[in-house]
Amino acid sequence: MLKNQRVLVTGATGQVARPIVEQLDKSNEVWAAARFSDPKAKEELEAQGINTVNFTMGEEDLSHMPDVDYVIHCAVNVSPKTTEQALTDNAEGTGFLMKRYRHARAFFHMSSDSVYRDNPDPQAVIDESATLGGYSTYSPHYAMSKLASEGVARYQARELQLPTVIARLDVAYGLCGHGGVPTALYQMMRGGIPFTRKSNGESFCCPIYETDIVAQVQGLLEHAAVPALTVNLGGDEAVSVEAMIRYIESLTGMSMKIEEADLATWQMKIVDATLRKQLAGPCKMTWQDGIRTVLEQRFPGSISA
Repeated sequence: MLKNQRVLVTGATGQVARPIVEQLDKSNEVWAAARFSDPKAKEELEAQGINTVNFTMGEEDLSHMPDVDYVIHCAVNVSPKTTEQALTDNAEGTGFLMKRYRHARAFFHMSSDSVYRDNPDPQAVIDESATLGGYSTYSPHYAMSKLASEGVARYQARELQLPTVIARLDVAYGLCGHGGVPTALYQMMRGGIPFTRKSNGESFCCPIYETDIVAQVQGLLEHAAVPALTVNLGGDEAVSVEAMIRYIESLTGMSMKIEEADLATWQMKIVDATLRKQLAGPCKMTWQDGIRTVLEQRFPGSISA
């Protein structure tokens, strides 16, 4: 685990990065980097004694950024309106950041499993060598830009001799930000919104809880390398969204209608965790315990069973 290091975390107000910031700050000098479009988020971090610095994806001049030992790059434009914006923010922005921190001990780039091409088998286990070229139905320019960002990160790792990890994140969830899939499912149930499943089967994924993400990021950083290491970052258990729905129903007494179509509400994947577990060890939170924790803490009184 990182200790007594200077660490920059980008996207620091987001669902994935904020737990990393708050946890690492307990034993390191952490700099939380973000646009801070919500001043309240900046105030909350600074109230904990966490350093903050303004950072905009795609910005070329980063001379105002602090010198650090490690960079954990989670900032991303998840809904770019155009291809140009997607490449500028996510791909070029990663390149400029790595150039600024060419002398860091290691660089962690948070990618996405959306870079993988969709497999017609919903229970296919996808390892790091699987075919690339994914597409995100909820954000048409996103997956393309994440794959381009990986290319930039790979190049910069070699050009700058900067030890790098590229982690393809699966379904993240927890207490920060929008909370991820369990929170969305609970809110959909409460609002009477149905879930759409794919006609050829349930939608499987490997959800990973925020505390496990924090631990895994630190473990994987120890293996940063040149050329860059690429690894899947999902939980140890594969579970379908439909199974999560049934579990939330059993806890809350609510129910959700499930419809069928060619495309599911969320296109998901089972990512192979073999390499990640070899490098950083197993996760600690089961998906059932994680969902229960989310409901208990985000929605007090929601659990009736």
